[in-house]
Amino acid sequence: MKIRYFIIRRLVLMVPTLIGLTLFTFVLLYSLELTHETQLVSQYINPHSKDIAAQLRKAKIALGLNLSFPQQYILFLERLVNGTWGFFPTQFPMFGGLPVLEGIEKSLPNTVQLAFFATLLSVILSIPIGTYIGARPNSVSDNVGRVFSLVGYAFPVFVLGILLQLLFSRAGVVPRLIGVTGLPIGGTMPTFTSPPSWFRAGTTYPTHIPILDGMLNGDFSFSWGAFIYVILPVLTITYGLLAGLLRFIRSGMVDSLSQEYVKTARSKGVPESWVIRTHVRRNAMIPAITVMVLAFATLLGGVVVVEDIFSYHGMGLLALNSVLDFAPYGVLSTTFFFGIIIVIANLVVDVIYALLDPRIRY
Repeated sequence: MKIRYFIIRRLVLMVPTLIGLTLFTFVLLYSLELTHETQLVSQYINPHSKDIAAQLRKAKIALGLNLSFPQQYILFLERLVNGTWGFFPTQFPMFGGLPVLEGIEKSLPNTVQLAFFATLLSVILSIPIGTYIGARPNSVSDNVGRVFSLVGYAFPVFVLGILLQLLFSRAGVVPRLIGVTGLPIGGTMPTFTSPPSWFRAGTTYPTHIPILDGMLNGDFSFSWGAFIYVILPVLTITYGLLAGLLRFIRSGMVDSLSQEYVKTARSKGVPESWVIRTHVRRNAMIPAITVMVLAFATLLGGVVVVEDIFSYHGMGLLALNSVLDFAPYGVLSTTFFFGIIIVIANLVVDVIYALLDPRIRY
């Protein structure tokens, strides 16, 4: 099967998945409407008005809460397509009273740069290290790598984040010992007494990713100032992600080394380095690619614990605040958004599989 037909078939299969996701999300919203109707329409109510009951009736009609279940579901789909995903409550931190999509728009770029650097660092380290230890099973390096991976699996991310804060923050142990300035432990970018002109004007702030926008405007000091805020969160995420990738690459390498095509290549006198790079590592990377893509998608959804520890204003912190401050439209919208990311990530994984191994297309 040609790759384009394979992609079309996967796109068609995505349709029932997305429908199921919207239905599941809507059922959650409908159950909230039955028990928390007043909170759902609170942003439409003027607390100083004398006729709050009339405002409630109008708000329910505007939101479609007076309709039947099927009618509300159709209205829900229409609002998803139109981008009307509801509002945050007025008391919600940072985005109080604003549309949910605006909160996602402002939070997602911060999570994108966090996910990008964490995934990039994990891939850069895992491929050569995993190839090295996987090509030498049961050696000293292999045993060290397995211990490193197991510790990464077992080490709670919130403990690692706090330890890195204690060690490398501006008041941490390491900076005080060697006499250097430590790293910030909260926020996403520095606070400026006099921001750069391009940043203050906002006309050349296209991506809302501080590091990238600074580079696009030639302001590398601005990019560096924003970059140091992601170092500790990225290191916290990378350890666990790297541990998982190493185990997948290592196990794939060990399994591929015992295959007949590897023995045939060696019997023909093919250099061992060429066998490892061309025959073994390519097949060993197939399961690891799944982990890489899905891990990146999960990070785009927001690493809730890490973003909370470092007060990093991304999707994870947005979802957490939505739960803690009872912002039902925020919870449901972020959940739906995360689901879309995972569905797209699975499509990307399937396409990469098909490119690496043509047998998967059939």
